[in-house]
This record gives sequence, C-alpha cells and structure tokens, in this order.
Amino acid sequence: MHSVKRVRTTAEAQAAKKRKEASKIIEYNALVERVGGSRKNEEYSSTALQLTTTLLKMNPEFYTIWNYRREILLHIFQSLPPAEITARLDSELDFLFSRLREFPKCYWIWNHRRWCLNTSPAPDYARELKLVTMMLERDARNFHGWQYRRGIVACLESRDDEKMKWDRSEFEYTTAKINNDFSNFSAWHNRTKLIPRLVKEDPELDARELLKKEIYLITQAIYTDPDDQSVWLYHRWLVTSSDIVALSIAERTALLHQEITSISELLAVEPDSKWCLHSLAFYKNFLADLTGQEIDKSVGEYLEKLETIDPMRRKRYQDWRARISL
Repeated sequence: MHSVKRVRTTAEAQAAKKRKEASKIIEYNALVERVGGSRKNEEYSSTALQLTTTLLKMNPEFYTIWNYRREILLHIFQSLPPAEITARLDSELDFLFSRLREFPKCYWIWNHRRWCLNTSPAPDYARELKLVTMMLERDARNFHGWQYRRGIVACLESRDDEKMKWDRSEFEYTTAKINNDFSNFSAWHNRTKLIPRLVKEDPELDARELLKKEIYLITQAIYTDPDDQSVWLYHRWLVTSSDIVALSIAERTALLHQEITSISELLAVEPDSKWCLHSLAFYKNFLADLTGQEIDKSVGEYLEKLETIDPMRRKRYQDWRARISL
C-alpha cells in the first residue's frame, strides 16, 4: 500500500516460511495418497467422507475427489430414509457454501451443488435462488453463478403454473444488473435467452418496440465504453438475429443503415476504436450480402486500419480483406 513502509524479510524468516510450506506440501501429498488408497479399496464410510472434506478444503479443484465424495454419499444414502437424505444433502450444501465464498469460480463446487439438488428428495430451489442472488451481489459478472441461476430458475419455473412470470422477473433482474454495470457479459447473454421466450409467450408484447428499446439501451452502453466487447456482441445479436422479430429485408436494411450511421458518428469521436471499426466492417459486409450489392470500399479501409491497431489478429483481417476482394 502507499505510504506503508516495506519491511524487509530476513533470510531466517524466508527459511522458516519455506520450511512451513514444505511441511504443508508433505501433509497434502500424504492426504492425497491416503484418500486415493481409500477409494481404491472401495471405502465408503463416514471416515472416508471426512477425509475428502479435509482434502477439498485444501484443494477444491481436485475433481476426482468430488467424484469419490459422491460415491461415498450414494453408498451412505442406501440405508437412509428420504427425510434423512434431504437433511444430509442440506448439510452438504452448507459445506459447499463455505467453499463457494472462498472459491466462487471453482467449476467443481458449482457442479457438486447441482448434483446435491438433483439427488435430494426435496430440493429447496427458493433457497438456492436467494443464495445465487447473494453470490451475484458479490460479483455480478461471475458466469458460474449466472449459469447456475438459469438452472435454478428453470426448476422453479417447471413447478409453477405461471411460467411467464419467471422470464419477466429474470428480464428485470438482468436490466438492474446492466444498469449497475454495462460491462456484464453474462447479463447481456442471459437477455438473449429470455427475450425470445418473452416474445413467444406474451402475445401482447410488441416485439418491434422491444427491439427499439433494446437498441437504445445497448447504444447507451456502447457510447459509455466503446472498448467493451460484450456490448458489441449483444448489439450484433440485436441487429442481425431474427430471435426477437422476423424483419423484412427492407426493415433489416433500414436498421443496418441506422446503426452504421450511429457507429460512424462514434468512430469520428473514437477514431482508433477497434470495435467501431470491426462492427462497421461487419455490418457493411452483412448489408451487401443482404441486398446483393457490392461491398462498400470503406470495409477494406477499416480492415487495413485494424491490422495496425490490433496486430495480434492481423492475419485474420488480411484473410477477411482477401475474401471480400474476391
């Protein structure tokens, strides 16, 4: 930190630290060997379960141990009534929550949590929705949390006669998250899943008006941060996809002209914006394919400039230029 005097570590302190780390490594390796031996010997006792708990606290990325833990639990469940299985799995979920708080982006913890819910005779999906909402309050861009949330909402939706209310609720949730931070790829992505369902489910919803509002929202995001890839990807989905409304060629052409004009105005302010250049090249290329006209010569100029400002993808732009010249 600034204004804090750095304390030099003595050679003796460094040596002590290394000895401590070496001791932990020896302890960890011994535990790995012991747990591996237990699995090889097909030990499915409470003692074996506790050993996996200790090991997973040290290393939650050890997916083989999660597999072994599930084998142990399934073996234990064979002699338990449904109510007790539910209670044991609720306890397992509590253990997983403690791991998630420390390792919120560990695939295997989220995966094991799904297994617990799928295995439970009486899963509490409402509680899970509260939990994942809290996790996304801590990190609104945690894509593991968003994926898990979609699964939980789908389970809640399947049990509800008013299915459309969940899509509306989740749509409002993504809106709130996006308004807090435009740079939330997972929220934008979730919107691409929700909007087609809303349009299909609600006959009173004006799809064209919804598309207009979404373009206004994403334009605000683009002007706020033109370097953010996520907003450009969502913009492309809106402009080129038929998932919201099946536009006629004339309507799609008018939309493309409108967005090309808007992006060109932004490019005048941000002349070295990679995504402005990339999007203009893409949309003018798309427009030519749609109308059967020649590709605007400015596309080649955009790609040539992209080779300079984005040299890591130079060969990609060169290939693009070669294809349009044909």
